Amino acid sequence: MAKTTRKDAALTRQGIISAGARVFCRDGIAGATLEAIAQEAGVTRGAIYWHFKGKQGLLQALLSEQPLPFERAIPSGIAFMPGWELLCQALEETMNDDISRRLSRIMLHKSERVAGHDPVASRLQGIRSSFIGQLRLLLDNGIADGELSEHLDVELVCDVFQSCISGLLFECLQEAGPSQKKITTMLDTLRHLLLNPPAHWLRLETIGLR
Repeated sequence: MAKTTRKDAALTRQGIISAGARVFCRDGIAGATLEAIAQEAGVTRGAIYWHFKGKQGLLQALLSEQPLPFERAIPSGIAFMPGWELLCQALEETMNDDISRRLSRIMLHKSERVAGHDPVASRLQGIRSSFIGQLRLLLDNGIADGELSEHLDVELVCDVFQSCISGLLFECLQEAGPSQKKITTMLDTLRHLLLNPPAHWLRLETIGLR
């Protein structure tokens, strides 16, 4: 009986988190209420308080317990092309998976800046750091293996990619329909630029130019 009770409690908790994601995504963080979340989950307000410390506790659980596909670590020794395919696949999964898409939309479109500790801002910073860390690893591997130019300015490229991917996510999440073509076009363009870098993507001091 104890095992069944724990299992039921875990299912109820996950159901509340999933309902919270739907309501936050629909109404925004400020506009979401415990009443709406309880109704969406088919539970009482008391059940939410049993598992979480109110709305902020539920939001924190949603942010911390739901990883996004493109946060998955890539193998440390992977070559550039297969690693690039993994990153592209993970980004596409993030945009197409219902839960990941809702979480991304909550953070980018449905949150409001608040004074003091902002869990959404902290979560976004963690996502950016994870993505840039994996991208830097992939670029370093590509340079070491001779797949990418040894003169590539990795820091500059990482900054450019962060802006491009953030903008892509922001735009695609506003659209109700499929955005596969837009994602593919952007990723193919970025890959082409990596393999054929413009002069301003190169570290001039390494090629004798200043």
